[in-house]
Parts: sequence; C-alpha cells; structure tokens
Amino acid sequence: MVASQANAANPLDDLIPPVDGKSACFVRAYDAIHLRRNPRQKTVSMTVWLSYESAGGSGPFLNVALGLSLRGSPTLFSSGVCQFDLKANRNTSGMRLIKAYPKESGHVCMQSARPDVFWAVSAEEGGVLIMDRGKDRDTLMLYLDDSLTMVNRSDRSDLLDIKFGADDRVFMLRRVPINDCAAVEEAVTTPEPGARRRRGRAK
Repeated sequence: MVASQANAANPLDDLIPPVDGKSACFVRAYDAIHLRRNPRQKTVSMTVWLSYESAGGSGPFLNVALGLSLRGSPTLFSSGVCQFDLKANRNTSGMRLIKAYPKESGHVCMQSARPDVFWAVSAEEGGVLIMDRGKDRDTLMLYLDDSLTMVNRSDRSDLLDIKFGADDRVFMLRRVPINDCAAVEEAVTTPEPGARRRRGRAK
C-alpha cells in the first residue's frame, strides 16, 4: 500500500477500531410488507460480522463474513479479507468494479472460493464486495457484485454460485449486539474435519 493510502482516513474506523480481536455486527432484515412491495428482491436478511486479526508484524487486517437469507432458502455464508484502497472501485483495467458503488475509495473485500474450510489458506477467489461507512457510526453500507461463492452451513464443501439482481446488491445495515452474529462467526471460523485452524484468529 502506498504512503498516501496508508495515511488516508479510514472510514470504517468509526464503526470498528482497527485493533486485533475487535469485532462488530451489522444486520438488515426485511419484513413481509416490504417483500410484497418489492417482489424482485430475493434477500430476506443480511448479516455482516467484521473482525480484526493480527498477522505477524504487519498489523491487524479486517475480515468480513456474510450471512445471507434468501426467499425459500436456508442461510448462506461467505468469508473474506478487506483492505482500504483509494481506488477500491477500479479493476486492473481501470474499469469500475461495482457499478452500484458511487465512490472511488472504500474497503474492497476479496471473498474466499473455498468456504468449506473458510479460514484455512486459499488463493482461490470467490468474488468481491465493497464496504463503506454509512451516515453514522452505527451504519454500514454493503455493495455486492453480480455474484458470490457462498455455502450452506450443512455442507460447506458444496460451492454455490449465487447471482444477485439489481434489487439485491446494495444494503444499509445497522449495528446490533455482537451475539446476533454468533451463527455467522461459527459458520466461518469452525474448520471442517481435517482442516487446519488458522493461528491468531480474532476472538
């Protein structure tokens, strides 16, 4: 990361201190009336668990885990690592990464394509998302691309390519008690049998 980026104001610092072991939980849930009025929206609820973890001497990095409930589907999960970037919304060709995201800078998060073991090391990519601070310190904005690799907790070896229509790509989530993220934390930090638990995971 270049010096200018390292010194830039980090918009998520208001939401979660960049300290090893710190975590925060954000949720957006839609009631039956909203879903009837928006029939093209498939999302019933979105839960986001943020956690910081140290790695060697490089300082803490930000993990993000999603719990997504769709109409007629069990909760699906995704996990990844985020980095603040002044050019978060540009790909290597200079094109806009996520069209719904209105800014250049933000936290770009690379999701894992091996969610059967989640926090075991994997170089495979499972899609990207961008996060930004909302209007206050208790609001998180989440912007999805057109698809993510996700899993059902009952069989995390089955990789699901989840497609998102225009009505399921932007979410404004509110802070909730950390216990509301317990199911997401369990799903993305408990290794499958035989998978090596990663050292130093955030508590």
